[in-house]
Amino acid sequence: LRRIKGNVKRIRNGDENYCCLCLDYEHQMAVLHDDALLPHFKELADAIQLSNGIQRINIDDIELRPSALRILFPAMEGRMTNIDMRRIRIPGPDAVKCYEIIASSIRRNHALKELAWCSNLIPSDEQADLLIESIIDNR
Repeated sequence: LRRIKGNVKRIRNGDENYCCLCLDYEHQMAVLHDDALLPHFKELADAIQLSNGIQRINIDDIELRPSALRILFPAMEGRMTNIDMRRIRIPGPDAVKCYEIIASSIRRNHALKELAWCSNLIPSDEQADLLIESIIDNR
């Protein structure tokens, strides 16, 4: 929570070309989904939407469910030029919905220049195709 609050403060203060790292848990114990985090994700999403300088977000080693993605991803559209997602955990029952949210957001984010998608398990060919098509449609 401290990391999210700190990043929200820096984003709101207008730090130019700021890289949001509050959801980057590389080399730490993975963060599992908890609905108690949703208001903090909303606070982060609100800050991103109001910002002018944030262009990059790193999301690493965290479990994301549709409720979190519905908050975070629309806020990044048209703002984030660089999204780095690694070792994202998406629970099996939520996979289809999560990939639909992610792919839809990628498709609509015409500011996006770089997308890193590393060490993320893609559960089926359908989800892989959806992701690939969203990247193609983005261009």
